[in-house]
Amino acid sequence: MLDHVCILAGGSGTRLWPASNSTRPKQFLPLQEGKSLLRLTIERALGLGMNGDVLIITLAEQMEEIVKECAALDEESAKRVKVIPEPAARNTAPAIAVAAEYIRSYAAEGREATTAVLTADHLIRPLEAFREDMEKADALAREGFLVTFGIPPTRPETGYGYIESGEELDHGYRVRSFREKPNAETARTFLEQGNYYWNSGMFAFRVGLYLDELRRHRPDIGELFVGLGEKGGRRKEQLTEILMEGAEVEKVYQRSPKESIDYAVMEHSDRVAMVAATFEWNDIGSWEEMCDLYAEAGSTDSEANVPTDTPEFVGVDSRENFVYSDIPVALCGVDDLMVVQKNGVLLIAKKGSGQKVKQVVNELKSRGREELL
Repeated sequence: MLDHVCILAGGSGTRLWPASNSTRPKQFLPLQEGKSLLRLTIERALGLGMNGDVLIITLAEQMEEIVKECAALDEESAKRVKVIPEPAARNTAPAIAVAAEYIRSYAAEGREATTAVLTADHLIRPLEAFREDMEKADALAREGFLVTFGIPPTRPETGYGYIESGEELDHGYRVRSFREKPNAETARTFLEQGNYYWNSGMFAFRVGLYLDELRRHRPDIGELFVGLGEKGGRRKEQLTEILMEGAEVEKVYQRSPKESIDYAVMEHSDRVAMVAATFEWNDIGSWEEMCDLYAEAGSTDSEANVPTDTPEFVGVDSRENFVYSDIPVALCGVDDLMVVQKNGVLLIAKKGSGQKVKQVVNELKSRGREELL
């Protein structure tokens, strides 16, 4: 099994606004049995049975929330989870680089250590299928591949990037190409061809290979992080160890460009493979998907789908609505609405228009209303 797991938890959160915002993004929202998406991801990582660490890479301003999440773990688990607070947001390529440099410097396996890279805000189940797919990814990583996970598409989705699979390997496929988010016609073509998968944004590889490929394809990023593992400090908050802080790390981040791992490495490397996921995957990218999850869990009312932690709901002559609020809500004579009241902001949207929430966020930015975001 993989030696380590890295969890990317630095997102700002816009698609589930206003419940998710820049100070408390989607990964901190309670979802199942009061557990956040981040907590579920940590437990999933620990459930893989690896011997190494779980490293959470986050923004420094979100570290306090991360430590709170770790405090809810049992003592043995909490000791295995370590946090790397980034001094500035630089996207995923630098975030993974700093974690890879730490592992390279301190793990017993050094450059040969394998790690999975997960995101903190996806819902994945069941654990057994996830673990089996991670074993396939680890085998490919040890063969010298940068591995990504492709999600078999169930519809012609235009909101995801796609992976085109090529030659079959023992545990997966070589990646022929990465494709940007398509228009509706192209998405239908991808679905019909059968060798296109949704890009999950999860990875597995030897840390040495990732660092080499980053230096090869984006030396302006890769060269900055060389040897940084030995220069960052460490301390403890409660049972959680905080890594890679200090002036040297801040200097590197000040100079580093912003770039994703896809653009920096995966789309250019000739050593990329894919595991076709057998687990269920949901990135909960809209309020419609959140509504479906709560409906699946049985959190319903005769007039609306209402999470059980909503203080009070009254519905009269209303159907197929969704209410997610921290104050009482009443609906009269309306159908197919999504009503979200969180963080002092109210969102009312017709079901099917959830993807337009990002447009609202962009409009508020253009008005200089960052305090609402």
